[in-house]
Amino acid sequence: VFAEKAAGLLFAGDHVLPTITPSIGFTVPPTPDPLGDFMASLVRVRELPDLMVLPAHGPVAPSTHARVDELLLHHEQRLGLSLAAIAARPLNAHAVAHQLPWTRHDHAYDELDLFAQGMASMETKAHLDLLVAQGRATRTDGPDGFLYAVV
Repeated sequence: VFAEKAAGLLFAGDHVLPTITPSIGFTVPPTPDPLGDFMASLVRVRELPDLMVLPAHGPVAPSTHARVDELLLHHEQRLGLSLAAIAARPLNAHAVAHQLPWTRHDHAYDELDLFAQGMASMETKAHLDLLVAQGRATRTDGPDGFLYAVV
């Protein structure tokens, strides 16, 4: 991300995309809290003056503030949905991903292609791991991977 404040522009790469959210959870090398890192970085971008977003792909967006606010709200909502999914019993990220709506059209997990399902499961794990980091959920090792439960 590069902010050219004098020109009122944010060269955002894939960090702030105007119509979709970047895929969170697949990082090379792996990091312990990719979603927490992403959201903290969005907060830093939000602290800049309101700039026009020039993304790596997609249309130009007129306001970093508006788009960052939308992205942060989206992830807060996903955190809430993930927490609700593990309220009844501990589940792994794949099982939680099955319970969540996907894309802005709220598709069921089984309607996604195989690649998108993998990305959805990784993103769900990132949300669950952030809930653990926030102290709102626990993670234990189970026979089908990590199991997440409400604290």
